[in-house]
Parts: sequence; C-alpha cells; structure tokens
Amino acid sequence: MLSQIVTLLKIPRPGDFIEVTIDSLTAEGLGQATFQFQLEHETEPRTYIVFVRYGIPGDKLRVRIQTSRRKRISAVIESILEPSPIRITPRCMHFGQRVSTQLEQTSQKGCGGCTLQSISYRHQLALKEKTVKKLMAVEGIDPGKVYPVIGQEDPWFYRNKMEFSFGDDHHRNFALGLHPTGMRHDILSLEECFLESDFSSKLVKSVRVWAESQGFQPYLSGQKTGFLQSLIVREGKRSGERLIELVTIDDDTTELGGKTVSAREAAQHFCDFLLAYAAEQDEVLSSLYWTQFRNVAGERSSHTEHLMHGLPVLHEEMHLPGNVQLRFEIHPRAFFQPNTLQAETLYATVLDRTGLGQSTKSTGEKSATILDLYCGTGTIGMCLAPFAHKVIGIELQADAVENARKNATLNGIENIEFFVGDVGKVLASPEFSDALSDDGDGLKTPDIIIVDPPRSGLMANALTHLEMLKSPRIVYVSCNPKSLARDLRLLQNLGYSFDHIQPIDMFPQTYHIENIVVLNLDEVINEVM
Repeated sequence: MLSQIVTLLKIPRPGDFIEVTIDSLTAEGLGQATFQFQLEHETEPRTYIVFVRYGIPGDKLRVRIQTSRRKRISAVIESILEPSPIRITPRCMHFGQRVSTQLEQTSQKGCGGCTLQSISYRHQLALKEKTVKKLMAVEGIDPGKVYPVIGQEDPWFYRNKMEFSFGDDHHRNFALGLHPTGMRHDILSLEECFLESDFSSKLVKSVRVWAESQGFQPYLSGQKTGFLQSLIVREGKRSGERLIELVTIDDDTTELGGKTVSAREAAQHFCDFLLAYAAEQDEVLSSLYWTQFRNVAGERSSHTEHLMHGLPVLHEEMHLPGNVQLRFEIHPRAFFQPNTLQAETLYATVLDRTGLGQSTKSTGEKSATILDLYCGTGTIGMCLAPFAHKVIGIELQADAVENARKNATLNGIENIEFFVGDVGKVLASPEFSDALSDDGDGLKTPDIIIVDPPRSGLMANALTHLEMLKSPRIVYVSCNPKSLARDLRLLQNLGYSFDHIQPIDMFPQTYHIENIVVLNLDEVINEVM
C-alpha cells in the first residue's frame, strides 16, 4: 500500500515527523509502511520503507524518525491518527512503553517481552500466517502450501520459565525485571506480567521491594559492583512444581545493609525470604537454588550451583496421543521447551503428519527407525520413541546428552540411543552403523530424520549429511520461517518435496512462529510405517 505522495523541502532526517499508514508486519513484528515524497526541485518521487515498532496494519500514524539509511527509515509512534480495526487495548501496563518505578512514560521501548499484545489474538495468528507466506514466496516456495496457524487455547500465562534481571532503571533506582528493547543495561521493574503465572508476576514485585529494603545491591556490569544478577523462575505447567534460582556473582563476600557478610549468609537470607513469601501465598517451592556465576575475561564462564531447599530437579510432564505421558527431570542449566502445552501440540502434530501415531494405533507395529540430528536434550526423540521401532539422537554437547539419557531411563524408554560428538564423525563411526543396522544387515538409511536447527537454520555441513543419508523422509521443525524458506529451497534441490507447511504459535503475544514441514524424497517409494 503506497501512501499519498507529499511534497517536501528536504530529505527526511532523524527527529523529523512524517505521517504513514502501516500496511504489513515484518518477520520481527515491526509495522511496515511505504512513504513517498517529492522534493520541490525534483521531477520524480522518492520511495522509502518505514519500520515502526508497535505499528499495526491499518494504523494511520504520525511517527518520529530515529534513523534513516539507504531509503529505510526506523521510526517510533508519536500519535495514532486513525487506529487499525484490529488494534486493541493491551492487557499489560508495560506494553509499548518503558516505565520507571514512578510509572511515568519515558520512551516507547517496551519491556522486551511481548510485541503483539495490542493486536487481538485471532488477528495475531492471521498476521503470522501472512508473514510465513510472504517469506516463502521470497524463496520461490508456493505460499499456498502454508496452512493456518495452530494457536493456543489460552494465549496467556503459558511460559514455564522466565529470567528476571537485577540492575537499575532509567533513573538509577534498584530494579528487577526485563531489559527494555535494545537496552543492554537498563532494567524495567515489572509491576505485572501475563506470560508465566500470576504467582511469578507478584513474586518479582515483592522480591524487588524486599531486596532493596534489606540493602542488597544489584550487580552493575559497567561498574563491576553489586551482588545480585538474576532471578529465574521455572514452573511445571503439568506437574505443578516450581523451581526458583537466585544467580549472583561468585565473590566470597558482599555488602548487605551496610556491613560485609559472607556470600552464603546473604544468599541464605534471600532464600529464607523466598520460602516465607511462598508460604504466605499458600504456594509451595519444590526447589530453591543459589547459583554463583563466574565470568572473567580470558576464562570460560561457569556456574556453581548450591541446592538450598527441596528437590535437585524440577519435574515436568508431556501428554501425547494414545494416553502416552512422559516425565522429565529439568536441572537449572537444562533446556526444556518454554511452552509445555504447545510443545505437546507440536509433537502431536509431528506424529500426525508423519503417520507414526496412526500406524501404531491401527496395527500395533512400530517399524520406523528415526534419526534425531542435533538432538539437544532429546525431548522430541523421546516423545516419538513410543511410536517408533528405534530412535537415535546425535548431539555435540555432552551435558545435554547426559540429561537426555537420564530422562529416557526415567521414562523406561529402551528403544532410544544417544551419541555424543560431531555429527559427521558420528555418522562415519562403526558404532553408529551398528546402532542403525540393528541386526547387522548393513542398513545405513534411517526411515525418518528429525532436524530442529537454531534460528540460523541448517548449516552447509548439515545439508551435506542429509544428502549423504538420503532418508526417505525428513521432519523439519523450525523456529525461524526466513531460514526455513531458504532451507526448503535447498532441500528441494536435493530431491525432496513437501505438501504443506504447518505453523504453530509457540509464543503468543510475540512475533515468533514455529513451523513443521514433512519432506519426502521423490525418488524413493515412501512406505516407512
């Protein structure tokens, strides 16, 4: 959508105000508009693309230019001239503005968490679908293959983990909360948050007030002073368990209330408050950790964990089709899907689109051998194992594999095996060949390969491994539709095709969108079940 051409005396620069109409959202959740103007001494108009944080398609806005480079303008909202029909009042008081402890608006940075809260949820899903389609089209992928987004029944209080930082706010007051967008040092002290739980939201505010009253000092990286670094809250959405981790610097002593005390004494004092607060709220803390974080130039950073109360791990469950229930032990350093309930939806969708769940249910047979490349802590492999003949995971990080093996044992999953090391080296090892062949028949091709890469997508060596293995089916789980589109084009060049792309909304109120694609090797008759 092109804005009306306006006549200007000079090229717009930072600090200038312009009027634009937002026509779309970028993959990063920014409102995008086209701004056309003509200088009085020129005959042809100029066209600039304008990106506006918190701009919504359909908004007519007066915006202030922050940066302008190569006909691309970054701007912030000065005023809403005509709101979009899909604009709603955001639920959270912090959305769209950076707030001091006095709750006065100082800028439009926001807390750094939600980005789409001012859009009704059904329209969030529609816009995410549109974004995926647009990114696919850029790489020559048929946008008609993008299915409607699978949303979450309740798009609030869904996160099972959040990390809150200690520091100071814009006015240099004691703060506990999140970093405003683009700010490395300032902290926005949260008064409320609707992403993790009501308990977590109230806890953060109470901890901030109490810690300041006791004389605790937040760690300020620029000054190398202070003690408190972060407060991490994990909650089992299925199990009901709760693990809280207090992270501090690794000094032996600290200043507390005007006197020097041991770090352990200070941490114990803090943990006693957390337990007392939970009891007052009639809530239970199943685990409480104090972790000392060491980060010295020239050294590898490290964590020293001290269990101060309760269980050494948080337990969480996954409920899958066929009444399959898995239980996971989550250590403070372990990765786990941040949205338990939507992760269940994701894995159930993989089972459905690969036919694994239906085949097992109808015949009782579990014939597929699955290779989970770059498996991390092995969560997806363990969720597929009850429906497969065998699952093999490969992961470079030894601690992740150790966690995966423990959880496999916890769930009595005997048909899964994990290898530690570089994928290329593992694939070439005789131990891997023996695991894949199962009965010594020399089988070297898994029936299904699972790939769940980071946001950057598949690296060149990963594509080489996939080309070498020539599995009849690849399941690609993506957290970035832009890199997914590129990789789908490359996989098509390797002889793979696919029927559709299924987006799943793992992070409501944000621009993030997960996608699942099942690809089949064209030259192979695909009968894996």
